[in-house]
Amino acid sequence: MADFDQADILVINANSSGSVTEGLREELAEPTKMLNLKIDYTEIAAAPAAIESTEDVHLAHRLTTEFVKAKKARSYVIACFCDPGVTELRAQGYQNVFGIAESAMHMAASMGGKFGMLSISDLSVARHAEQVESAGLKNMLAADLPLDMGVLELEHMNARPKIEEMSRQLVSEHNANSIILGCAGMGAHRKWLQDLLGVPVIDPCWAGVSMAAASLGTV
Repeated sequence: MADFDQADILVINANSSGSVTEGLREELAEPTKMLNLKIDYTEIAAAPAAIESTEDVHLAHRLTTEFVKAKKARSYVIACFCDPGVTELRAQGYQNVFGIAESAMHMAASMGGKFGMLSISDLSVARHAEQVESAGLKNMLAADLPLDMGVLELEHMNARPKIEEMSRQLVSEHNANSIILGCAGMGAHRKWLQDLLGVPVIDPCWAGVSMAAASLGTV
């Protein structure tokens, strides 16, 4: 099994779904061409197939923390929108760990105007409110709307009608100047949605990789 010790950036899918990991690899293949870095991808085999319930989130925090501590990559991107393990690892001295939600929020905030978010469920919306508060960006959030779909459902094209409906609400009713895709598995919809609505749409996984890449220039 690969130990990823030579990776500049290790992108960690916090669930055990190999299809999600491959989706991450595919959606980031083009933008990462501009980075002269070794980027590896993996999932956590002991984790659930999807991180959706409160119990899943608690387990993901523990498993992700343990997983990172057993590796020796130069930096880590935690590809799960609840940013599992990030706070715990930073408290233990890991300054090279980046959560995709936190990264996406700061990227959106830098674009001017308020940002909207698409979440998988009402439960996710409640979790994200705490994350936005923790990031100090509460006044930048236009709205966070639930899609009421499962993580694995969002990988497929038949999720697009609901994604479009809720995104249009974010722009027309909540005046969002940009939209964050609130799940690691939604990146395949980014360009389609951005072309459709004419506003910046942020893939949180790319935001996390961008932040990790920038950090490597400081060490």
